[in-house]
Amino acid sequence: MKNSVDVRTLLSVYEKIKTQGKPIEFGSQLEDIKCTESHDGYSVSLSDEHVSLDINFHNTYHFHTMNEDPESVINQTTTEFHNNNETQIQVFLKKLEEIDKNY
Repeated sequence: MKNSVDVRTLLSVYEKIKTQGKPIEFGSQLEDIKCTESHDGYSVSLSDEHVSLDINFHNTYHFHTMNEDPESVINQTTTEFHNNNETQIQVFLKKLEEIDKNY
């Protein structure tokens, strides 16, 4: 992926969702973004209906999209598959930026 994001901003958004969002099972939700954390506290996740983002210890992160496997997507070339996933991630990051700005 071409994404390079500031982990501090991601953690700031996580904290805003955790403190200002409504409680849900295993976490909190603000607008349509959910946040959860691992039982040991070493990783947190942010997600919407299409993308999830795992933020791990040592400030590493990994995006997951609904269609992780290009072989499972019918009638899409590999390029279309990657472009679709990249688009979903960009929309997700825009939502995180809005939360960071508005809360």
